[in-house]
Amino acid sequence: MKIKMHTVYFSFLSLLFSILFPLFVSQGDAESTAEQEQLFIANMVKAYGGKEQLAKVRGISAEGLITSSTDGKGSYYRYMQPDGKLYVHIRYSDSSEKRILNGTNGYRGFDGRIRKVIGAPYDAMVYQYNQLDLPFGLMNGTFRILEHRQDKLNGVNVEVLKLADKHGYEIEVYISARNYHILKVVGYFTIGQKKASLGVEFMDYRKVKGILLAHKAINYAMDSRISETQIAQYTINPKIDTSIFNP
Repeated sequence: MKIKMHTVYFSFLSLLFSILFPLFVSQGDAESTAEQEQLFIANMVKAYGGKEQLAKVRGISAEGLITSSTDGKGSYYRYMQPDGKLYVHIRYSDSSEKRILNGTNGYRGFDGRIRKVIGAPYDAMVYQYNQLDLPFGLMNGTFRILEHRQDKLNGVNVEVLKLADKHGYEIEVYISARNYHILKVVGYFTIGQKKASLGVEFMDYRKVKGILLAHKAINYAMDSRISETQIAQYTINPKIDTSIFNP
């Protein structure tokens, strides 16, 4: 009888262990992955100037030149705040364009006529804001990490983070495994029933008042190159008339 009881007891322990052990391993793997991701983000924030320095940024303006595949060369001005605001003004020889994002409101205008936009034009502005909100959005928890994998981009080892913002917009961020610079960002949205993407490649990184900023960007719609932007001057925390966000 004792032998049978011991047999039943050990059989029960074996069954319990076989059920719980995968759960313990899975939980351990999840915790390990989360720790690795937080360490990776910390290294990335450090590469971009450090948490203390980045936390001082209330806004960044950028001025330079843009070369468009359809409109030729023009002047480029951009201002973004890490609180959901973006203002872009592009002027070509015979036309001009403004894009304004103020949280959940988006506006777009050509040659001085500005109107509120929804759907794909608004989504495109959210995407542009999200790719400029890095690494701020990772530092302050605006983005959730959906996926983390290793890959290669143009022969460079990269860490790829698939992120979602608080509204559910998703982007994929390709980050150099060597120096933690953001090399490429791809955003996805829908036009009608079709899935579309906008991509940007960042390069020519230099520090401005201790903050690492890309001075060249190449933009893509799907896989087609649409423009190249060269930034001549950045200003950290410039004085801005906030009425520009309420046309």
